[in-house]
Amino acid sequence: MAQSDEPKTMDRILVQGERETSESEAATRLPLTLRETPQSVTVIDREQIEDLKLESLREVLDQAPGIYSYAWDTERVILSTRGFVIDNLLYDGVPATTNFSTNSIDETVDTAVYDRIEVVRGATGLMTGAGNPAASVNLVRKRADRETLGGDVSFSLGSWNDRRIEADVWTPLNGDGSVRARAVGVFQDRESYQDLYQNERKVFYGVIEADLGENSRLSLSYSDQDNQPTSNTWGSFPLYLGDGSLADWSRNVTTAPDWSFWNRRTKSAIAEFTHEFGNGWSLRSSLTWRRFDEDLALFYVYGFPAPDTGLGLDPYAYRSQSRITEKALDAYASGPFQWLGREHRLVVGYNGSRVENNGDEFAHGDLAPVGDFFEWDGSYPEPEFDEQGYLLQDIDTRQNGLYVAGRFSLAEPATLVAGARLSTWKSDHFYLYDSPDVTFHTDHEQVIPYAGLIYDVSSNYSLFASFTEIFKPQNSRDVEGRYLDPVEGKSFEVGVKGEHFEGLLNTALTVFETRQDNVAVPAIDPETGLPAAPLPDGTEASMAVDGTSTRGFELEASGVINENWRLTLGWSHYRIEDGEGEAIRTFTPKNLVRSFATWKPTSRLTLGGGVNWQSDSYAMVESPAGFVRLDQDAVLQLSLMARWQVSDALALQVNGQNLLDEKYFVLDEYGNSYYGAPSNYSASITYRF
Repeated sequence: MAQSDEPKTMDRILVQGERETSESEAATRLPLTLRETPQSVTVIDREQIEDLKLESLREVLDQAPGIYSYAWDTERVILSTRGFVIDNLLYDGVPATTNFSTNSIDETVDTAVYDRIEVVRGATGLMTGAGNPAASVNLVRKRADRETLGGDVSFSLGSWNDRRIEADVWTPLNGDGSVRARAVGVFQDRESYQDLYQNERKVFYGVIEADLGENSRLSLSYSDQDNQPTSNTWGSFPLYLGDGSLADWSRNVTTAPDWSFWNRRTKSAIAEFTHEFGNGWSLRSSLTWRRFDEDLALFYVYGFPAPDTGLGLDPYAYRSQSRITEKALDAYASGPFQWLGREHRLVVGYNGSRVENNGDEFAHGDLAPVGDFFEWDGSYPEPEFDEQGYLLQDIDTRQNGLYVAGRFSLAEPATLVAGARLSTWKSDHFYLYDSPDVTFHTDHEQVIPYAGLIYDVSSNYSLFASFTEIFKPQNSRDVEGRYLDPVEGKSFEVGVKGEHFEGLLNTALTVFETRQDNVAVPAIDPETGLPAAPLPDGTEASMAVDGTSTRGFELEASGVINENWRLTLGWSHYRIEDGEGEAIRTFTPKNLVRSFATWKPTSRLTLGGGVNWQSDSYAMVESPAGFVRLDQDAVLQLSLMARWQVSDALALQVNGQNLLDEKYFVLDEYGNSYYGAPSNYSASITYRF
């Protein structure tokens, strides 16, 4: 047949799809598959977030294997794993500051902004510098990476008047799509199973990306999340009555007045530059500015109400404002190199940050009596707070880290991942309730090594072992108001990982051990053997324990079994002991099971269900007779979902949580126990274009 030399123009074909995320840089900044990473790694992707209707970071991590959350009140949530508080939060691999009120990560982060959330359990000092040996949580933001106009809008209505509208739109900004934009917006207004409470949340996220030639890209983004809860609690309700009997409150019990609020707003701006050199090496850098504003007026009651009159509680009120500004620089180069006839990969980088934390406290006049608590309806008179505050805190913290890590191919079945970080941590610190109440300076420098070995035993399975050191300056204070020395220790992990169905399903069994000194636990009065009195600002006193050890295991399977079935399953166990072999942090369950599966019987119908289970736990809480043990039995929670794809563009979904309606306590280390949420439901409609 005759051939024509004239070029032919064919219609443009746009292919879109999704795949299972099986690669992460969260542990070492090296692009490693989950099987190649010598630590426990969980990736919760967009599909799982939408299936379970997970709207906040706390809701996401409550589904992650081995992670447990508890709270001191409606606003202060602590996330923990392996017996330690999770205090390492990263945005696209860049470390961010923790919540000053809890020393944990910010659990209110809205999921609408993120494509996936990665959890690396264990110590991650190579990337984060100072931190607990609990886990690092990496939030991977949505990108402006699509060259056609599209988006989705969803509206949901749930229990307790939970109303939420969410929109995600992307578009090119020029003819060839080399400049693109994406915007995400959320408005949510909800009440709670706890009386009086209401929370309004507004979220905006916008990003513009521009291709600067074939090998370079510039990205500019801005985000703003504003949480405005009212009638929030501070601390918990009285667990015991004045006669020493355990109070049997309904789950909607609250101690909040109708005037309390705890507003928190987070704004951030990020500039990123990426360049590919063409030989496999790349340079990535980012500048981050982040601002936290907190404005609160709080109230709690303490004591034990008389069983006949409801009298006997005393009031306490508090008002403060704070401002935290964080500036961070992150830059690293990564690429392959040849050595001894084999190809390896190297990453060299720097990240540093400066955090300025300033706050004011406001005095108030006399407080009215609480009266009969059995008749509490929140109409307690608001105290007269001063208009002019006085300095509460002035804290300037600087961290710098230089790190290098490599993936070295030792032989065909063996790979070594090794590196080290030189980390410095400096702080000029004034806090009103420190003792002595003067500014003091801390200066730490530490080299943190990391090493992991992976051995492929077959095409599907690998054995691994890893080691790293731990270094963590801490904010816990002893009975004299002095800050405890930094936590120091070592962490070890060994296990086996598997890849199945061409990497679509990942499995892992990890055994870990962590040894630490200077671990903060609630202080004990040596004369009475009971918990020590709180510090003047109401903060619980701590003491340092040496020789603590944590041992346990984690079993996980996650991914796609076939085109109709998707599964996540996690089972974890740990035990933490002090230097004398006595169990500590007994308020957290030592065994957790997290599971969820979805099934598509037809192309338009998706059904899902899951079971979350936790073992029994206990906490020492205050009663009229002194401190007593409060036990919580094992808890089993059932969740279900169903989604009907009405058309290619329109979908309807229903979700239900705690369908067995279990009534249970969520315990903590300071007796701020409260009831978990009863059964609840939501319905949503999503339109995609």
